[in-house]
Amino acid sequence: MHVIRKRLVRLLLAGALLTGAVGAPVALVGGTAQAAACGTAVAAGTSCTLTGTLNLLAGPLTLTSPSALAWSGTDNGFDQSLVDTTAAHLFYVVNDATGSGAGWHVTASATTFTTGSATLPNSGTVVTTGSASSVTSANAPTPVCSSGATCLLPTNTTVYPVAITTAAVSPTPVTVYDTSAATGLGSIVVGGGSNPVGWWVNVPASAAVGTYTSTFTLQIISGP
Repeated sequence: MHVIRKRLVRLLLAGALLTGAVGAPVALVGGTAQAAACGTAVAAGTSCTLTGTLNLLAGPLTLTSPSALAWSGTDNGFDQSLVDTTAAHLFYVVNDATGSGAGWHVTASATTFTTGSATLPNSGTVVTTGSASSVTSANAPTPVCSSGATCLLPTNTTVYPVAITTAAVSPTPVTVYDTSAATGLGSIVVGGGSNPVGWWVNVPASAAVGTYTSTFTLQIISGP
């Protein structure tokens, strides 16, 4: 009987070792069960994994500018620099909803200021800067995020003041604001901060009195 008991114990031990080696670490080796895929019945205390997918489509790149610009002054015998002081004209809104991070820039051009047969000079008449108090200011218009938008503010490299040379036909557009790649994302009010957009007209003392008109063209273009 003693010999039989020894053999029985040996067989039980061998079986336990075999079970630990082949049959997973239930008794001899501890471990953590892997999560199952969600969508099937999962036992209590067992987790499952799934994939969440967000499909975000690209939107447009848009510019919302003033509907008009206006200046007013009285002839005093001296050269004058006149600024548009209308509050709604001191900013414009760029909405980069493309999500591309390509950057963008705003251009402006203007035709010759004309009243009857009289005109203002094409060179040196129109200037834009980030100031409504100084035509020679080197300040850039301050950008801020539109209300309700968590934007990425632009990195503007345009040098101010910017001269816009007018022409009777096909005036040349010039960049009046720009943003480097990977900036300027979301809805942004250019001139909405401490430095507004200043639109200036320089009027020489020799200018004839009258109501001058000019056609301005603003455009938003993708890329710095």
